[in-house]
Amino acid sequence: MKKVSILVIALLVAMGSFAQNIQVQTAYNHHKKAKLKEALEAIQPALEHSQTSTQAKTWFYYANICLDIAQDATGAYTNVLANPLDEAVRGYLKALELDKRDEYKDDILQRLLGISVLYSDKGVTAYEAKQYAIAAEDFAKAYEIRAKAGSSDMSMLKYAGTCWLDAGNWEKAEEAFNKLKDANYKDAMIYIGLAKIAVAKGELEKAVQYLDEGETKFPKDLTLLTEKANMYMVGELSELDKHAAMNTLKKIIEIEPNNASVWNSLGACYALDAEYFDEAVAAYKKCIELDPKYTSAYYGYSNLYLDKANHYINEANSLPIEAQTKYDALMNQAEEVFKEVLPFVEQAHALDPADDGVKRILKDLYIRLKMMDKAAEIK
Repeated sequence: MKKVSILVIALLVAMGSFAQNIQVQTAYNHHKKAKLKEALEAIQPALEHSQTSTQAKTWFYYANICLDIAQDATGAYTNVLANPLDEAVRGYLKALELDKRDEYKDDILQRLLGISVLYSDKGVTAYEAKQYAIAAEDFAKAYEIRAKAGSSDMSMLKYAGTCWLDAGNWEKAEEAFNKLKDANYKDAMIYIGLAKIAVAKGELEKAVQYLDEGETKFPKDLTLLTEKANMYMVGELSELDKHAAMNTLKKIIEIEPNNASVWNSLGACYALDAEYFDEAVAAYKKCIELDPKYTSAYYGYSNLYLDKANHYINEANSLPIEAQTKYDALMNQAEEVFKEVLPFVEQAHALDPADDGVKRILKDLYIRLKMMDKAAEIK
């Protein structure tokens, strides 16, 4: 009787295994006919059965079904699986683990790389919609899948780090950039990102170290140099070194000598320090020479000279009443400065007639130079 029982149990187990193998084949047939819901229903029991759940084929078929559901554009399978793309990855990785004879390996690796592209496409879409946190996760998945497929490409991790940076997730961004840095990934964005994170955390000296390290490795990288100049010009690093911005801008000019915008920025840097008056004038003039319609340079140039004229006027007004001769000399100097700067303010006004700031300056100049008819024309 006992032998009969054992035989019956063995027979039932064999029948169960046979039934599950039939289910796997049924799932394959449904999938071939694009009946994805039926294919999924057929394969799911086989994922849990002790016999078929250890077969690479089962998981390979399951992953193929999930991938097609994820890529379906009809909307017919929207609620069939919560995350079909994630499930496809899980299925392929499980199949790869069980595929001792490498029967499916080439197909699996190719499909994993294809899925990584789908995730990167999702990341781009989310980034364009300014959904930076979502974009970061998609790019991170694309990177992880590529790594598991044997790819050494780390570009997706860089995009993930950049998106986490934009999302304000300093911890994940820093982790991504440090991983790239440790792998000696060749991209200046790593050091820009780490510097921005350090600034956000109030670690200004650390930010300087990252920028300097990045410049050492990428001395001609314009993006890095521009970010560095901006951080020193208008960012939190501006109080650390007043010469760092102008020195960095000079390096950019060595690479791009005909970039009017950089010459304008250099002029603005020089203008912050009275001892660099002549250098500021030369920089603004170079900008205007390169781009005669660069309104900001005319504005900067004009303010430079107006400050100089106001200095003469303030000095004259501070004199005692008996110092009339010196007073007149200083006021004459101021008038000469006004005459010198007038053409630049007029040009700025011609380029942008609606600019109220330029109009105020121009009207004031006309009044100071007793050109009342011209002043009356400024509305």
